[in-house]
Amino acid sequence: MRLNLKKAVAAVTAALTICAMSVTAFAQGSVASTGVVEVQGAQDANGNSVSASISSVPAEYAEAVNEIKTTEGLQTVLGDAYVEGMEVVDAMDVSVPEGTPMPVTITFDVPGVGPDTKVAVLHFNGSEWEVVEATVGDGTITATFTSLSPVAFVVDKNTATGAVTSNGSSVSPKTGENTGMLTASAAAAVLVLGAGCVFFVKRKNA
Repeated sequence: MRLNLKKAVAAVTAALTICAMSVTAFAQGSVASTGVVEVQGAQDANGNSVSASISSVPAEYAEAVNEIKTTEGLQTVLGDAYVEGMEVVDAMDVSVPEGTPMPVTITFDVPGVGPDTKVAVLHFNGSEWEVVEATVGDGTITATFTSLSPVAFVVDKNTATGAVTSNGSSVSPKTGENTGMLTASAAAAVLVLGAGCVFFVKRKNA
């Protein structure tokens, strides 16, 4: 019976390891844009119009994006510029054609912002978030970048001119919600497997 019990424990441990690896792999997947922010237009260093595109943030930067979506993360990066009510309304990977003369100035459509809205544009340079100088217009944010990679848009909803929304739905990022659900599902699966192993051992040794 001891041998069978050891086998059962080993099976449960292996299953738990596999589930944990699966959850981690999923949690570190790419981060999709919320759809709030869209590109209106862009100009290169010579003042020529260029095309700028947005896409999901690559998985390698997922941890950095998830961290900046937290209040603590924003406070650390923004310092005294942070005010209560600020939150990341969108994060994305921004790119321009290879060979584009830098810096590049990009205007983004951001519903709900106005000249008096407090905003921040953040750029992840590969190791840390940095604040990019930006100006706010009626429904737009314009920023100049010396390099491009993940970009996060922070809006103070207390000074917004309207709801910052995407397709009619307000955006309030919920960091870690999907990961928590997956973890719970994995744990439940392991419990069921463990119960099955114990039942099998008891029945075999009855």
